[in-house]
Amino acid sequence: MDVAKETTVEPPEVPTNGTSSAGSEDAKGTIITNATMEEAAPSPTSQTTSPNSKKRALPEPSTAQGPESKKIKESPPPSSPKLDEDPTVQTFPSPPDYPATKLDKETWQGFCDIESEPAYFSVILREAGVQGVTVREVFAMTPDLLEMLPQPIYGLILLFRYREFGKEDQATNCPANVWFANQLPGQNSCGTLAMINILMNTEDVEVGEHLQQFKDFTKDLTPYQRGEAFASFDYIKKIHNSFAKKMDLLENDKYLSYKVKRSKYLKEQAAAPKTKIKTNPRSRSRRQSADSTATDDSAEGYEDNAYHFIAFVPVGNEVWKLDGMDAQPTSMGSFSPEAGETWLSGASDTIATLMAAGDDDYGVVALTQSPLVPLRREACLTINTITHIETRLDTLNPTWRSFVPDDEEPTSPRMLGLESDLPHHPVPPSTQARTDEESMPDLIERRSRMIKELSKVAASIMQEMETKAQEDHKATQRRYDSGPAIKKWLEMLAENGYLEANLDRFMPVKGGKGGA
Repeated sequence: MDVAKETTVEPPEVPTNGTSSAGSEDAKGTIITNATMEEAAPSPTSQTTSPNSKKRALPEPSTAQGPESKKIKESPPPSSPKLDEDPTVQTFPSPPDYPATKLDKETWQGFCDIESEPAYFSVILREAGVQGVTVREVFAMTPDLLEMLPQPIYGLILLFRYREFGKEDQATNCPANVWFANQLPGQNSCGTLAMINILMNTEDVEVGEHLQQFKDFTKDLTPYQRGEAFASFDYIKKIHNSFAKKMDLLENDKYLSYKVKRSKYLKEQAAAPKTKIKTNPRSRSRRQSADSTATDDSAEGYEDNAYHFIAFVPVGNEVWKLDGMDAQPTSMGSFSPEAGETWLSGASDTIATLMAAGDDDYGVVALTQSPLVPLRREACLTINTITHIETRLDTLNPTWRSFVPDDEEPTSPRMLGLESDLPHHPVPPSTQARTDEESMPDLIERRSRMIKELSKVAASIMQEMETKAQEDHKATQRRYDSGPAIKKWLEMLAENGYLEANLDRFMPVKGGKGGA
């Protein structure tokens, strides 16, 4: 950031949130001026073992010269930027030593980085209102392992170190039946955008009120216009940025500031008059290459500092690669369900080829139907069938319960949270007709068998509910910002001299071996 150097210009006015530049009279509780440092410093005769205390005890030559206001103007702190010169400076309402508040996250205009963790993605989808979809990790792109995932698989997301591939195969224009949105520069939204690109092309998923309205609103827009709409979609942005820590926000702002300054520099270089200067041709060639091709938006720049998410999704009988960094979607081939082909075979081959051509630093996750959907449906149908059998037994013999063990009772639908779902899964007419024709012994035997089946289904439901609870807990832990606590802890260790006394133990030594 730029530093104010004029001695006759007053420092920027201090906002009420306490994040202003140093030297202001309203910031005495936050910034230590020269006068306050003199008051807080120990006397020259006092002894201290803390490195920080020694630093503060150093004499300040400016404290005895001139009035206090003049001293502030002559020695502005290096951390005081000119806010009007750098539009990317972010001022947070919360104090610097506190975690990012909900207001900080909701008013921040970017997208934070999120790890490729299926639990985080599952929580984002649930909180966005998507029903019956979960995210699972794919350990290998083989048919056997893919079949072990919950079915159906709505789409695959590949995380890899960014590099361009298949750019020449992009469609000229986005087909009408494919929903695709671009990722805008400076936005770390590729993970969430990849999920949105998949969900917007899936017909059999209830995406919730907000996402359905977003889909209807953007159906006639171009990919770039959809990307703009997504970048300003506050509903999703708030859920995404709920995982942000204050350091994430600051790092993203710093990177965006660098991109802005570099873009300005390149424009100035291009507009500057060219002068003939005798230079080393080899050095000149290198300089031009670094300034013209290795920009932050190029493949070379992303290869050094960025990972990227891209989506693979079936639309009709074609497999599409939806990469937000591409201008248009890319068709990866077609498949024929009538011939027993699935879209996963073509997508798997493409992903495997991409992995083999690069490094080993990649990951794949799948958007699948939640296992709870078929399990709850099966449990509801089984419970309704058992109830119908019991009604038929009451008609045949009201004392039929004396012929069954006392502990043979079906699992309660309330325990499984199925009470509201039962009316949506009635007993099929064929099953009702079969029940009405069976004798009492056959009905009692079938009831006993179905109770055992229900117990197994209930156990699977409880296991999936526990998995869901673990995902929520993992997301809660990820959202907790421990940075300020760690900073305070290190400050305390520095104050009591522990860091200085033990620093050598953790410093690398010659030969590549660490300390003791």
